[in-house]
Amino acid sequence: MPGLVGVRYRWIILGCCILAYATSHLTRWSYTGLATYISKDLHLDKAALGLLGAAFFYPYALAQVPWGRLADRFGGRYVIALGVLAVAGLLAGFATADSLGEAMSWRIGIGLVAACGFVPIASLLARWFDTRERGLANGAYYGLGGGLGEGAAFVLLPVIQIYFLKESGVLLAGWRGAIGLIAVLIGVVGLLCLALLRSAPPMTIYNPHPLDAPVTTPAQAPTSLYRDPALWLLGVYFAAGIIALRLIPGWLTIYAADVYRVHWGFAQDAAVLAGGTIGIWYVLGHVGGSPLVGRVSDRLLALGVSRVAIAATGVGMSALWFGLFTMPMPAPWVLGGLALLIGVTLHTFPLINAAAAERWGVARAGESLGWINLVGQFAGAVSLSVSGYVGMNAARPGQPLSEYAGIWLLGAASCVVGAAAGWLAHRRMK
Repeated sequence: MPGLVGVRYRWIILGCCILAYATSHLTRWSYTGLATYISKDLHLDKAALGLLGAAFFYPYALAQVPWGRLADRFGGRYVIALGVLAVAGLLAGFATADSLGEAMSWRIGIGLVAACGFVPIASLLARWFDTRERGLANGAYYGLGGGLGEGAAFVLLPVIQIYFLKESGVLLAGWRGAIGLIAVLIGVVGLLCLALLRSAPPMTIYNPHPLDAPVTTPAQAPTSLYRDPALWLLGVYFAAGIIALRLIPGWLTIYAADVYRVHWGFAQDAAVLAGGTIGIWYVLGHVGGSPLVGRVSDRLLALGVSRVAIAATGVGMSALWFGLFTMPMPAPWVLGGLALLIGVTLHTFPLINAAAAERWGVARAGESLGWINLVGQFAGAVSLSVSGYVGMNAARPGQPLSEYAGIWLLGAASCVVGAAAGWLAHRRMK
């Protein structure tokens, strides 16, 4: 396909990255839309659900730097495509789990290979998009890809189970068949990425950031990355943001389904589907907000407004929305509105991808983002692990929804810490 790889081919690259990142979000949250059925089948309480979710994120965190370095060394095409194919195979294995231990083992393997998504994609896009479009590109792949994957996890999987696979004679019935079908679709995306992705634009056609460009700033020098306080401040910011990001997709639809069932009298299947629609409002904020914020940051950067300052402001606003989740919900539209708002403000952090490439250089984008993301993913995994226990310990007798208050307060506190770290990083990067 050499003749097709020109300046406009970057949009095909972006499209493939969107699909690849969608598989990552679909895989990591595939259990949430089906949590009611998986819990019943495997006999899991909320604490066990928190552990099941976190089992993905510990290896996912550990794999950030290795995957980033692989992308820097070998390019994103094979790293991303082969990783997505491996995810498909392991997700199919998850559908066969008969116990919490087996399910967690499959989730651990999935987390290890699913790390082929975030950092390698950001590294690849840094090669194809310059500073005038980099915020838009990162917001688009993260917003559209993440939203597509989360939407499928929150709504598509429950619909497949409830309406198509309860008595299937072809696929496994119930949640297992739904997961298996999604694994096949993810495999198709992996093959598409293998066929269409290219690791870098041809030097003679379009390459605003040649990899052998001379070092131009002290922050791009080989030994300065780890001595730069901004790297670790962004790691703290990322950690705080990831904690919040693990709690919302991990618990929002489960919480919403319980609200519909307990407060508004819905039957179980109807409550699960209604909870999924609340998740869609969050996804809409994610899908629309990330590219919009990215595009705005591209424009404001030319006026001297830091991408990191915008990201810190967004996570600070999210603390307020988390606090409001602890209050009684008077109507579904209020719950949906809060989900939409937090979907917009919480997903400003992809701006860090562009900021890292611009501070430490395109050639080290994968490595720098790998370290930032490693810190964040570990914090997110720990928070998801303990969130179920936090909720259960905060529960008050006779108030079945009170167990969620501790989860939402944990998210609010993390957002406050993230906003503070982000503003400190912004000041260091001036």
